[in-house]
Amino acid sequence: MERLFSLALAVLFTLASFAQTADLVVFSDDGTKFTLIVDGDVKNAAPATRVVATGIRTETPVMLVKFEDAAIPTIKQNGYLEMGKEYTMMVTLNKKGARVLRMTGQAELGTAAKSEPVKPAPTTFTEDAPTTTTTVTQEVAVPADEVITTTTVIEEGDPMDGEDVNINMGVNGINFNMNVKVDDGTKSTTSTTTTRTTTTTTRTSTPPAPAKPIIDTKPAPVEPAVYSMPGYSGRVGCGWPMSNTEFADVKKSIEAKSFEDSKMTLAKQVGSNRCFTVDQVKGLMSLFSFEDSKLDIAKYAYERTFDIDNYYKVNDAFTFESSIDDLNEYIQAR
Repeated sequence: MERLFSLALAVLFTLASFAQTADLVVFSDDGTKFTLIVDGDVKNAAPATRVVATGIRTETPVMLVKFEDAAIPTIKQNGYLEMGKEYTMMVTLNKKGARVLRMTGQAELGTAAKSEPVKPAPTTFTEDAPTTTTTVTQEVAVPADEVITTTTVIEEGDPMDGEDVNINMGVNGINFNMNVKVDDGTKSTTSTTTTRTTTTTTRTSTPPAPAKPIIDTKPAPVEPAVYSMPGYSGRVGCGWPMSNTEFADVKKSIEAKSFEDSKMTLAKQVGSNRCFTVDQVKGLMSLFSFEDSKLDIAKYAYERTFDIDNYYKVNDAFTFESSIDDLNEYIQAR
């Protein structure tokens, strides 16, 4: 009984030790590749822009971020991770322009590590034999209103006497005659001959003239070269903002993402070659839960906004006054 009790305690201790772990997801907001080292353990073999580190057993791990670009200083930072949770951290720039690790989210353990299983490749594969089609087209030019008359005369006699074939053709009064005799060299003393004549007449007519195309003489509408926002006369930060329909599609795609870092990546991907309005920037900020993420997207979209003199309106999307001050310092430094 004592041995059984000791074994049960050992099992419970083992299960408890496995449960007391944390996961860490680290990504760079500008796509810089890096290697993550947690408590001396290298978590990715090759530099990447997003690294998932699982099975962390220390509540206060020492995290090193070494960049693929050797000119970028290595980040060394201590963290606090509650066991049984998954944390998301972003490599970004602080106010002084130095790269730091910033906490952006928390989720249930193992959420980021889940992935769709790889579908097995088929064991057998049969490729259909290719089908080759060869088309030969022969065109014969025939003048308009020309009459072609073909006459074929076949004379049949005794099968042993051979066969005579006469072909006569007339084209507009010009006659052609061809005689073909097939003889196997054996003659018969008697024969019966039957003559069968077939005449085929083909008449061609002048094809109708092709219809003349209808040409629309109305001038095509010309779109203005520069966008004009009703009621706005301030500075312009970019050329032509997205339409409300296009922005609604973009917003729906971002909302479908489960993680804060995935939303941020998609938002910056969209903004890399598009122009926003201030109202659209506020709409993007509303998709994020963390204050740091809202501030990050507000800074990113500043130079990609059409009505840039209205940018003070994005302050309504912040929760803390410090975020407004941080954004204002960023704008003043541009």
